[in-house]
Amino acid sequence: MKKALTFLGTMVLTLAIGVTIGQVSQADTPSAPGSADDPIVTKSYVDQKLAGVGSGGNTGGAPTGGSTTDASFKVVTLNPGQTLKGGEGAEFILRGGTATAIASTNGGVSDVTGADDLAQGANVELNHLLLTPRNDGRGLKVGSSTAYVLVRGSYTVQ
Repeated sequence: MKKALTFLGTMVLTLAIGVTIGQVSQADTPSAPGSADDPIVTKSYVDQKLAGVGSGGNTGGAPTGGSTTDASFKVVTLNPGQTLKGGEGAEFILRGGTATAIASTNGGVSDVTGADDLAQGANVELNHLLLTPRNDGRGLKVGSSTAYVLVRGSYTVQ
């Protein structure tokens, strides 16, 4: 019986020493990259960068440097016979009424929605996005009824 107790005590002691050595050796090994113990970036770093996004800096609304234009569309009401000529990069959407395209010697008005180049006098479709690439007199001429046009960018009404 004494032999069995001695053997059992030796086994328990050996097991305890083995577990202790295993724990000590694991403490020296580095954690896996990206784990909670060794993150690729710290949470405080991410929080700091996110806090800076809303305050100052370029927030994406307008480009930095140079001149900027309003990013939203304006509703322009045009009477029959009036013309709307766009500046460089101006965008138009005819929402109501009728209109025809005004082209220039450099080409027509770009119909982005219809993937077409509207020549002089071509009918403008409702709800199509139109683009004037240059400030060379391209635009719209209103037909027989009042027209409502959404405009983004520089333009003149005559």
